[in-house]
Amino acid sequence: MRVSDLPLPGPFVDHVAEAGIRELYPPQAAAVDAGICRGANVVAAIPTASGKTFIAELALMTADGPGLYVCPLRALAREKYETFAALPGVDAAISTGDFDATGEELAGHDVVVATSEKVDSAIRNGATWVDDLACVVVDEVHLLDAERRGPTLEVTLATLRRRISDLQVVALSATVDNPEEIADWLDATLVESEWRPVDLRTGVCVGGHVVFDDGTERDVPVDANGRDVDDPSQDQGPDDTAVTAALVADTVADGGQCLAFVRSRAEAAALAEHLADAGLAEAMG
Repeated sequence: MRVSDLPLPGPFVDHVAEAGIRELYPPQAAAVDAGICRGANVVAAIPTASGKTFIAELALMTADGPGLYVCPLRALAREKYETFAALPGVDAAISTGDFDATGEELAGHDVVVATSEKVDSAIRNGATWVDDLACVVVDEVHLLDAERRGPTLEVTLATLRRRISDLQVVALSATVDNPEEIADWLDATLVESEWRPVDLRTGVCVGGHVVFDDGTERDVPVDANGRDVDDPSQDQGPDDTAVTAALVADTVADGGQCLAFVRSRAEAAALAEHLADAGLAEAMG
């Protein structure tokens, strides 16, 4: 399915074509078939890097009015705001703890990016711009099950749907466990796929030696300086940060992209610093 065949603004089609997007990925085509460009509610449960953001753009660019993009993290909100603000003809706004706009300052924008807490606050404070929304996109919708943030997101969605009878809701997640239940709750069509633009392999890495699930093996050069020589527990090899940094660097050097999960903010900062020291300064972003 070609992007140019969809009911999208010409400048937007040209913009994405310049980025090399001319054909839809299979999950994106399934979302179109589900009616995402006609105002239908859609839950997209698809893997990372399989086109969730473009699915959101399909809904926002074909909506009959302003759109709201709800995401859980300030950093993610800023990233999405910059993405939408770069779209031709789109007037975007952001409301998070770092970039705060309150009340009617958010009225009149084509797309508002906000955390669920900010949307909840806007609703509670009587913001009238909320009633003008035509489309709401919820990223990381699996957080409905989160103990701390789930109730706020659930109440926010329920309130918006009650206040705006014809509101289009698009929910996105790569890790949701109960997509059918969420789709039923939102009266939405479920688009579920395991398709990925690149093959995914899983493996275990110990000290720079990787064993993959298909039986193949690979050695990744690890910086010995990553080991804390004063810590006897690390006598067997480099620390986890050094190994993770080596895996990231090896992936990037091979022309790939990498997302590293660690256990804490402190470990994330340590890994970013390690990568920056190794010449991957963009990891600090």
